[in-house]
Amino acid sequence: MTQLTKSIGIVGCGPKGLYALDSLCEAARGIPAQQFDVHIFEPFAHPGAGPIYNPDQSDVLLMNFPAHMIDAWTERRGPNLRSWLKCAGTPVTAGTYVPRACVGEYLHHCFEVVLSSAPSNIRITVYPVKISALRPEGGSWLLEPGDISVDEVLVTTGHQDWTRRTQKVQTEAIASPFPVTCALTTDAVPPSTSVACKGFALTFIDTMLALTEGRGGVFTQSAQGYDYQPSGAEPKWIAPYSRSARPMRAKVDSDRFVPPQSELFWQDHICIFETEISERSDVSFINTVWPALQHIADAVLQRPQGSTRTCFDEWRGEVFSAERCRAELSKGYEIAIGVTAPDSLWALAEAWRRCYPALVAWISHQELLSKDAAHFRESAAEMERLAFGPPAQNVGKLLCLERMGLVSIDHLSGDHRCDVTINATIPATGSAELSKPLAGLLHDGHVSVGSLGGLRVDNDAQALTKGGVTSGLSIIGRATEGSVLGNDTLSRNLHDLPERWASRVTKAGRVFVPERVELPA
Repeated sequence: MTQLTKSIGIVGCGPKGLYALDSLCEAARGIPAQQFDVHIFEPFAHPGAGPIYNPDQSDVLLMNFPAHMIDAWTERRGPNLRSWLKCAGTPVTAGTYVPRACVGEYLHHCFEVVLSSAPSNIRITVYPVKISALRPEGGSWLLEPGDISVDEVLVTTGHQDWTRRTQKVQTEAIASPFPVTCALTTDAVPPSTSVACKGFALTFIDTMLALTEGRGGVFTQSAQGYDYQPSGAEPKWIAPYSRSARPMRAKVDSDRFVPPQSELFWQDHICIFETEISERSDVSFINTVWPALQHIADAVLQRPQGSTRTCFDEWRGEVFSAERCRAELSKGYEIAIGVTAPDSLWALAEAWRRCYPALVAWISHQELLSKDAAHFRESAAEMERLAFGPPAQNVGKLLCLERMGLVSIDHLSGDHRCDVTINATIPATGSAELSKPLAGLLHDGHVSVGSLGGLRVDNDAQALTKGGVTSGLSIIGRATEGSVLGNDTLSRNLHDLPERWASRVTKAGRVFVPERVELPA
């Protein structure tokens, strides 16, 4: 019997595509008799990194989590980021927030290692092409442009904000600040112009730094946090605006922040939390998960029961004024650098971060009831601000620029005219702002949107509709956020979808055809 070659397409090859390809190679090693043709479609110049971690971007754009958390390999099969940097002669400490460009170089290196070490039963072809459409045809999937047909296709297109197009409105609108080297040039945003930024989160921080430090300005640390020496190429001012006007809390500086509780405290409370949400049959976010996290936060600071709930309700209860926003930014920064004692919001954020793997395991691949889903979406949006904010140094720089008048938080409602408007938000998950080819798949009924907004997938990353699994189609990454929680991470430990997908596609549907045997006369 002769085994036919199985063809697999991977559409988009940033970090998630890299992890999937690596997992596929590892799974294929165990079945050397099966042959695989793997087609990688990545339009950007550095597969493995993708546009978000583009090695060519400015070094002022930093990672949002520390160096010790970045490792592209499972089972220690390759170097983590710190080991790789050490071998390159540029060691960093565990708590360093390195430039995204640096991480892009690491991820692209890992991609090249995967290619060069692929087992002999896998043939990999990389196409510098953006796939615009996928459609089923005769039991396979046809990828366009190119008319390449595959047995299985995995979509890992990640963030979609670079697919937006500049729009003409009352002022010149920049649809996305990325890549900053193209979108935020001095032609697009001339010096001394007024700039409004829609959004007041991580993309705004990137935009702010690209238009200041990225144009030659210099920050130096001082008694107040930071001082800034302008280059003269900056805008006149940069004004963020958002619906809530609530800022992100700074991540702690591990060299200066003193945790209020020991690791043993967290081990005990995480164990209790995991048991409570995994062993009960009546678990809901409203009545079980959220109260348990608030209880842990109360215990962190030894506050009376209910203190965290009161503090959180007050935080999200109103649209912030400029004065309240300024005060919260300063307080979060002072907590992060160890000047001010942690408060209940910090404790809740830490409980959310520490319990996040258990939360991911509980909520992923299930459909919450509408009331529970709405409560989760509202709470999770606030926890993004509180738990996953920028490094402390970037909040310190924001406060410095605000003191100097280069950033204005006096127009958080967007009630001002400006020369240039920049959309500094990230596209929503689900159906709202899907780009090709996912938008077409949704239109044609091959994928569906879940109760939390993301495209639905099962435990093996297979796309789901109301009628069940869409054969041969899988999705991993941000488009599934909600069906799978926590896609915006480089961690290979938080999810095992790449490994489960690879195991399924290498084992499923092996096709044999009889060999021709000449019979004796």
